[in-house]
Amino acid sequence: MESKTHHHNHSTTLCPEERLDQSLETLKEKGFKLTNKRREILEIFIDSDRYLTAKQVYQSLAEKYPTMSYNTTYRNLYDFVKIGLLESTEYQNEQLFRISCEGEDHHHHHFICTNCGKTIPLEICPMDHIQTDLSQVEVQMHRFEVFGLCADCKAKQEA
Repeated sequence: MESKTHHHNHSTTLCPEERLDQSLETLKEKGFKLTNKRREILEIFIDSDRYLTAKQVYQSLAEKYPTMSYNTTYRNLYDFVKIGLLESTEYQNEQLFRISCEGEDHHHHHFICTNCGKTIPLEICPMDHIQTDLSQVEVQMHRFEVFGLCADCKAKQEA
Protein backbone atom coordinates (compact mmCIF):
# COMPACT_ATOMS: atom_id res chain seq x y z
CA MET A 1 0.00 0.00 0.00
CA GLU A 2 1.37 3.39 -0.99
CA SER A 3 1.69 5.64 2.01
CA LYS A 4 0.72 9.25 1.51
CA THR A 5 2.32 11.78 3.80
CA HIS A 6 0.03 14.50 5.08
CA HIS A 7 1.54 17.95 5.19
CA HIS A 8 0.49 20.46 7.79
CA ASN A 9 2.47 23.52 6.82
CA HIS A 10 1.24 27.08 7.24
CA SER A 11 4.59 28.85 7.02
CA THR A 12 4.23 30.16 3.46
CA THR A 13 1.96 33.10 4.11
CA LEU A 14 1.47 35.51 1.23
CA CYS A 15 0.20 39.04 1.71
CA PRO A 16 -3.32 39.69 0.33
CA GLU A 17 -1.97 41.41 -2.82
CA GLU A 18 0.27 38.42 -3.62
CA ARG A 19 -2.59 35.98 -3.03
CA LEU A 20 -4.81 38.02 -5.35
CA ASP A 21 -2.11 38.18 -8.05
CA GLN A 22 -1.53 34.43 -7.73
CA SER A 23 -5.28 33.73 -7.93
CA LEU A 24 -5.73 35.97 -10.98
CA GLU A 25 -2.79 34.23 -12.64
CA THR A 26 -4.46 30.86 -11.98
CA LEU A 27 -7.71 32.15 -13.50
CA LYS A 28 -5.83 33.26 -16.61
CA GLU A 29 -3.94 29.95 -16.88
CA LYS A 30 -7.23 28.04 -16.69
CA GLY A 31 -8.72 30.10 -19.53
CA PHE A 32 -11.03 32.40 -17.55
CA LYS A 33 -11.52 36.04 -18.50
CA LEU A 34 -10.23 38.40 -15.83
CA THR A 35 -13.29 40.52 -15.02
CA ASN A 36 -13.71 43.06 -12.24
CA LYS A 37 -16.47 40.91 -10.75
CA ARG A 38 -14.20 37.86 -10.54
CA ARG A 39 -11.41 39.97 -9.07
CA GLU A 40 -13.78 41.36 -6.43
CA ILE A 41 -15.13 37.91 -5.54
CA LEU A 42 -11.56 36.79 -4.88
CA GLU A 43 -10.84 39.96 -2.88
CA ILE A 44 -13.88 39.30 -0.68
CA PHE A 45 -12.55 35.84 0.19
CA ILE A 46 -8.93 36.91 0.61
CA ASP A 47 -9.91 39.82 2.88
CA SER A 48 -12.36 37.82 5.01
CA ASP A 49 -10.36 34.55 5.19
CA ARG A 50 -13.44 32.71 6.45
CA TYR A 51 -16.28 30.62 5.07
CA LEU A 52 -19.03 32.62 3.33
CA THR A 53 -22.28 31.62 1.66
CA ALA A 54 -22.98 32.43 -1.99
CA LYS A 55 -25.71 34.76 -0.72
CA GLN A 56 -23.22 36.73 1.42
CA VAL A 57 -20.91 37.13 -1.57
CA TYR A 58 -23.82 38.11 -3.83
CA GLN A 59 -25.06 40.70 -1.31
CA SER A 60 -21.64 42.31 -0.97
CA LEU A 61 -21.45 42.68 -4.78
CA ALA A 62 -25.10 43.64 -5.40
CA GLU A 63 -24.74 47.37 -4.77
CA LYS A 64 -21.81 47.79 -7.14
CA TYR A 65 -23.14 45.33 -9.75
CA PRO A 66 -26.96 45.59 -9.60
CA THR A 67 -27.35 43.59 -12.83
CA MET A 68 -25.24 40.67 -11.60
CA SER A 69 -27.49 37.70 -10.86
CA TYR A 70 -27.25 35.32 -7.93
CA ASN A 71 -26.74 32.48 -10.44
CA THR A 72 -23.70 34.23 -11.93
CA THR A 73 -22.22 34.60 -8.46
CA TYR A 74 -22.90 30.95 -7.68
CA ARG A 75 -21.46 29.76 -11.00
CA ASN A 76 -18.26 31.76 -10.42
CA LEU A 77 -17.88 30.26 -6.94
CA TYR A 78 -18.22 26.74 -8.34
CA ASP A 79 -15.75 27.51 -11.13
CA PHE A 80 -13.29 28.77 -8.50
CA VAL A 81 -13.73 25.56 -6.50
CA LYS A 82 -13.15 23.44 -9.63
CA ILE A 83 -9.82 25.14 -10.34
CA GLY A 84 -8.71 25.11 -6.70
CA LEU A 85 -9.03 28.80 -5.80
CA LEU A 86 -11.83 28.18 -3.30
CA GLU A 87 -12.65 25.34 -0.93
CA SER A 88 -16.26 24.44 -0.24
CA THR A 89 -18.12 22.56 2.44
CA GLU A 90 -21.71 22.15 3.52
CA TYR A 91 -23.35 22.98 6.81
CA GLN A 92 -27.07 22.60 7.49
CA ASN A 93 -27.81 22.11 3.77
CA GLU A 94 -26.02 25.32 2.79
CA GLN A 95 -22.88 25.46 0.68
CA LEU A 96 -20.04 27.47 2.24
CA PHE A 97 -16.95 28.75 0.44
CA ARG A 98 -13.54 30.07 1.53
CA ILE A 99 -10.26 30.95 -0.14
CA SER A 100 -8.15 27.82 -0.53
CA CYS A 101 -5.37 27.37 1.96
CA GLU A 102 -1.96 28.19 0.58
CA GLY A 103 0.54 25.69 -0.70
CA GLU A 104 0.25 22.94 -3.27
CA ASP A 105 0.98 20.25 -0.71
CA HIS A 106 -1.19 21.61 2.07
CA HIS A 107 -3.26 19.07 3.89
CA HIS A 108 -5.23 19.85 6.98
CA HIS A 109 -8.76 20.08 8.24
CA HIS A 110 -10.72 22.89 9.86
CA PHE A 111 -12.72 23.93 12.88
CA ILE A 112 -15.46 26.14 11.40
CA CYS A 113 -17.42 28.68 13.43
CA THR A 114 -21.12 28.20 12.71
CA ASN A 115 -21.81 31.85 13.54
CA CYS A 116 -19.12 33.90 11.76
CA GLY A 117 -17.47 31.34 9.45
CA LYS A 118 -13.99 31.78 10.96
CA THR A 119 -11.74 28.76 10.50
CA ILE A 120 -8.99 27.29 12.64
CA PRO A 121 -6.68 24.73 11.02
CA LEU A 122 -6.67 21.35 12.76
CA GLU A 123 -3.19 19.88 12.71
CA ILE A 124 -4.37 16.29 12.78
CA CYS A 125 -5.75 14.01 10.11
CA PRO A 126 -8.07 11.12 11.00
CA MET A 127 -6.72 9.20 7.99
CA ASP A 128 -3.47 8.81 9.90
CA HIS A 129 -5.34 6.85 12.59
CA ILE A 130 -7.59 4.56 10.55
CA GLN A 131 -7.08 0.92 11.50
CA THR A 132 -9.07 -0.52 8.59
CA ASP A 133 -7.00 -1.97 5.75
CA LEU A 134 -7.62 0.24 2.72
CA SER A 135 -4.90 -1.31 0.55
CA GLN A 136 -7.46 -2.72 -1.91
CA VAL A 137 -9.14 0.63 -2.56
CA GLU A 138 -8.08 3.99 -3.93
CA VAL A 139 -8.97 6.83 -1.58
CA GLN A 140 -9.57 9.84 -3.82
CA MET A 141 -10.62 12.37 -1.23
CA HIS A 142 -11.61 12.70 2.39
CA ARG A 143 -12.92 15.47 4.59
CA PHE A 144 -12.95 16.07 8.33
CA GLU A 145 -14.50 19.22 9.77
CA VAL A 146 -15.47 20.30 13.25
CA PHE A 147 -18.31 22.83 13.61
CA GLY A 148 -18.99 25.02 16.64
CA LEU A 149 -18.59 28.54 18.03
CA CYS A 150 -15.21 30.29 17.92
CA ALA A 151 -13.97 31.94 21.13
CA ASP A 152 -15.26 35.40 20.10
CA CYS A 153 -18.76 34.19 19.18
CA LYS A 154 -18.92 31.98 22.29
CA ALA A 155 -17.99 34.96 24.49
CA LYS A 156 -20.67 37.14 22.81
CA GLN A 157 -23.27 34.43 23.31
CA GLU A 158 -22.39 34.07 26.99
CA ALA A 159 -22.38 37.85 27.62
